[in-house]
Amino acid sequence: MYELKVYSSYIIAAIQDKVVFFSTDGNVLHEIVVQQLPPAEGTADAGNQQNGKQGTQPPLPAHVVTFEFCPSANVLAVSLNNKALQCYELHQKDGKLSSSLLGDSIPTTRTIVCMKFVPKRNVVIGSDKSDCFEFDVLNKQEQKSKWILGHMSQILGLAVSDDERFIVTCDRDEKIKVSSYPDCHNIECFCLGHLEYVGGIEIIPTQKLISVSGDRTLRLWDFAEGKEIGQLSLQDPAVGLSVQRVEQSSEMLCVVRSSVQNKIDVALVRYEEPNASLLCDPLTVDESLSVLSAALSASLQLVLLVMEKESKRARMLAYDFSVEKRQFIPCADHSLIKNFDAQFTKQRLSRCGIIPHSSNTASITFRSTLNEKSRKSDRKNRNKNC
Repeated sequence: MYELKVYSSYIIAAIQDKVVFFSTDGNVLHEIVVQQLPPAEGTADAGNQQNGKQGTQPPLPAHVVTFEFCPSANVLAVSLNNKALQCYELHQKDGKLSSSLLGDSIPTTRTIVCMKFVPKRNVVIGSDKSDCFEFDVLNKQEQKSKWILGHMSQILGLAVSDDERFIVTCDRDEKIKVSSYPDCHNIECFCLGHLEYVGGIEIIPTQKLISVSGDRTLRLWDFAEGKEIGQLSLQDPAVGLSVQRVEQSSEMLCVVRSSVQNKIDVALVRYEEPNASLLCDPLTVDESLSVLSAALSASLQLVLLVMEKESKRARMLAYDFSVEKRQFIPCADHSLIKNFDAQFTKQRLSRCGIIPHSSNTASITFRSTLNEKSRKSDRKNRNKNC
C-alpha cells in the first residue's frame, strides 16, 4: 500500500507503515512509522486473550492506505488498513519538524480510500467503497464520525469546493455528483456525459471541474450547473488526475495517469477558452517501471512514484515542465530521488495489495475491468461505423 501527495511546503510519501515528509527540494524533514496494533475487540483473537488464552495470530501491521494533510491546522490524517483513522499533529521548532499523536484512533466501518480536508470546519471528508463520512479528526465534537452521502457504485474521486459549499464525487459508473455541504442530502446536480468510469476529478478556479475517464476523454465542467463546457480526447483510458495552474495564465497543466502502466498523458486546459485547450506529447517512463502515483507542485514540477516490475521496489522520479516546449524534462539529479531511495530501501510493493483511491484509482482487478470495458467500447464504435 502506498500514497504520494504534494503540498505547498511538503512532498509526503507513504509505503506500508512508513510516512516520510520531504521538503519541496527533496530533503528529508521527518518520518512517522505507524505502530502495529492488536486485533480489535470482538475478533476471535481478542476473545481468546480475554479468556486467558494466547491468540494464535500476530497483530496485523497497520499499513497506510491514504492520507491527507491540512496546512492551516498542521494535522495529518492517515487511513489505515485496520479500518481506522489515525491523526498526527505536526510541530516546527528550531527548524526541525516533529509530530505527536492527536487523540484516539477513529474506527471506520470500512477502509477509507479517499480523503479531503474541510479546513474551516476542522473536519476531513473520507469515502470508502460507496459512502462518504465526515470525521472530526481534531476531536472537538462528541460525534467522531457521521455519514453524509452515498453512491450506488464505487466512489473513485472526491473534491471539496474552495468555498466549502459543495462536495463533488465520481464513481465507477459514469456519474459525477455535486452535493451541497454540509446538507449533503441536497443534490445540487449531476455532471453527466462520460461513457465509462470517472477515474479522477479536480476543482479549478472560477467554479470549474476537470474530470478524466475510461472513455478516453478529459472534460471541463461548470460543476455548479452540471454543464460540460469543453472536452479533449485522450489516447488511452485514464485512471488518475493531478492539475496545477500555469502561472500568469488561464491554463491548467493536467497530468493524467494512463491505463498503460508506464505512461502519463499531458494536457493544457484553457478554462476561459476551452476550445483552445490542447493535448501535449505524453511522458513515457522505462518499460521496466509501473507508474503508481503522480503529483504536481505549484512550480509545475512533477513527481512520480513508480515500481520496478521485477524487484517490486519503489522509486521516485522527478521532472520539470517547460512551458515553451510543452513537455516534461527529467531531473535525474533531484535530491528527492536519492533521499527517497534511502528512506524506502527495504520496502517492497505487492500489486495485489493495491486499493483504489483518489490518487491511485487502478487496482489489478479494476485495471482488468477497465481494459475489458475499453474493448467493449471499441467493439461498439466499430459496429456503429459499419
